[in-house]
Amino acid sequence: MDHAILVAAGTGIEGENLSACGETEFGSLPQIKRLVITAQRAGIRFFTIITDRTDTPLKGLLAGDKRIDSSISWHTLGTGITLGDDPSLIIQSNLITTPKALSNFMEEEPAPGEISVLVDESKDAWIKTSGDEVTDLYPRGGRAVGAFMAQGKLLEKSIMDSMSVGAFVKEHISREKVKFRKFEDSYWGRLSSDRDAAKKAEDLIFGYVGKTATGWLSRAVNSKISLPTSRLLVKTPLTPNMISVLINVIGALCGVFYAIGHPVVGALCMQAATILDRCDGEVARVKLMETKKGQWVDTISDQATVLSFLLGVPIGYYSLTHNPIALILGGLNISIFIFFVIWSFYFLKKYTNSGSLVAYFEVDKLVEADKPSFVRRLIKIVRPMSRRNFYSLGFLVVAIIGGYPWVLGFTSAGLILFLVHQLEDIIKLRKINPESSILK
Repeated sequence: MDHAILVAAGTGIEGENLSACGETEFGSLPQIKRLVITAQRAGIRFFTIITDRTDTPLKGLLAGDKRIDSSISWHTLGTGITLGDDPSLIIQSNLITTPKALSNFMEEEPAPGEISVLVDESKDAWIKTSGDEVTDLYPRGGRAVGAFMAQGKLLEKSIMDSMSVGAFVKEHISREKVKFRKFEDSYWGRLSSDRDAAKKAEDLIFGYVGKTATGWLSRAVNSKISLPTSRLLVKTPLTPNMISVLINVIGALCGVFYAIGHPVVGALCMQAATILDRCDGEVARVKLMETKKGQWVDTISDQATVLSFLLGVPIGYYSLTHNPIALILGGLNISIFIFFVIWSFYFLKKYTNSGSLVAYFEVDKLVEADKPSFVRRLIKIVRPMSRRNFYSLGFLVVAIIGGYPWVLGFTSAGLILFLVHQLEDIIKLRKINPESSILK
């Protein structure tokens, strides 16, 4: 299924005024653009948008955005239309959800003459069901999401008359032609005419974005700072890539302060960059600007912070003590780091479709054996410590307690352990065909 009928006129499943929703802006995007991009990412390539007038301002809101490469046809409510026999996704203009939710919904097409209704849960008191069939649907308070599937021709009469999604569904319920599909794995909401509807919509999206953080520390601690910051950044013209670079300029200062004799300040710079490092991804998801190029920009700029740290620590330690062990361990650490960057970037290019190093932590799915080695079992236990949100906080504590020797010692130990892990990965991945990788 690659066609969607976007209803931006008439009334929705609960009598909402759909004409008023498309222009509502939140997260720096008008709702009509957000919904089209979302459906496009779910696999839609052709849109028929139903509006209440030919000179609708919605056309201007969609014009010129390079993310929208689908074919869009516009139709005015109350005039004749031919939609054909193929099933289409039908979405209300006030629906807020994710590509994954729509994609899951479209996996099983309805039978000819039937309508599928996406509902939040099958035991909803406002939707009566029998088996997989909807037997009644009550307005005001229901949990019908606002996404449907049906043959386009079933909508032709409703579009020629005054479009009411609720009346359209109820009419077919009486013919025992409406099935429900349970909503899962995402979030949903519908814009209303309330004055604070846009704020509620933005709260919904940021709430979901906050739950996507990797690791307890990132979700429970770092996101408490990154999310409010992202709420401010999303209102600026800064792109996620610009934010990535700016954040890692802060991070790169850590090496400067380590080198000039201020290890605690250096550790604070790294910790600040680590907390804010979530902002570029949060802004990208809210503004629907996630790209593979953006993942690579984030990954590469992150490495600038780490390299600055690995250079600054031994320089600062040697300047203070003139102990040659600082230069020896510093050289070893930088060598391991360069090897890590080369190998991990090669892994991402060959075995994944991602530009994020988070994907490297999925390597076990490719190489895990029935009886993993002792080293691999040990690595799986300590691997969470190799995530930046963990080790940057750890280095802050170590810098306060023990200063340069402890920071340098823990860094060397961690990198050597991770090098062993990588060497084992390289040996085992020689048996895996990159083209058949399950991570692609």
